[in-house]
Amino acid sequence: MSSAGRPQISSRSVASVNAITTIGRYLHQSGGKRLRPTLLLLSSKLIGDGGQAAIRLAAVVEMIHTATLVHDDVIDVAQIRRGRRLPTCCGETNTSVLAGDWLYMQAFPGALEERNFRMLRILIGLTQTMVEGELLQLERLGSMKVTEADYMDLVDRKTASLFSACARLGAIAAGAPDETESRLGEYAWNLGMAFQLVDDVLDFTAHETVLGKPVAAISGKAR
Repeated sequence: MSSAGRPQISSRSVASVNAITTIGRYLHQSGGKRLRPTLLLLSSKLIGDGGQAAIRLAAVVEMIHTATLVHDDVIDVAQIRRGRRLPTCCGETNTSVLAGDWLYMQAFPGALEERNFRMLRILIGLTQTMVEGELLQLERLGSMKVTEADYMDLVDRKTASLFSACARLGAIAAGAPDETESRLGEYAWNLGMAFQLVDDVLDFTAHETVLGKPVAAISGKAR
């Protein structure tokens, strides 16, 4: 990810409540692949150059992704993230849920700076899709009746939809026409599906010290 995007993420993760700032900064300073903001920036470069708009949007999508990780850790009752023990406040369910909610909403002021309804529609639709995915997952938790179609639907909602949105936002920032935006979104959606499938296989075959997170976790969200 561009070094210009990191200060934006850090500054936007500061809240008036210490617990939120602690959780947000812990996650952003813990490394990670940063695939989603990188995908957005690469899509922008492929079309032309989205400039500061692309950098701001890269920070936005990374904050949204971070919010989902906070919520996932609540579901998984996780103690470790990216090979590091989570802060003490993460063990408090109410605090973690509200911190995740705050990070979701804190992402949107960056998007509003673009004054672009097309971008906002993508981000709002994305957030709704991802929250629906979390709820569907909780409904199916422990069920032996989950079908392949059910699983693929969850992967779509929780991972592939975000990959697709990243590519589309990068394309829009660089001034891409509708057809190009759509094609990039479709490519990134397939990339997200494949990425999550591999991550889920690793969840059963890798060791926690290598994977950097608990294996056989409930949520199955790619970190």
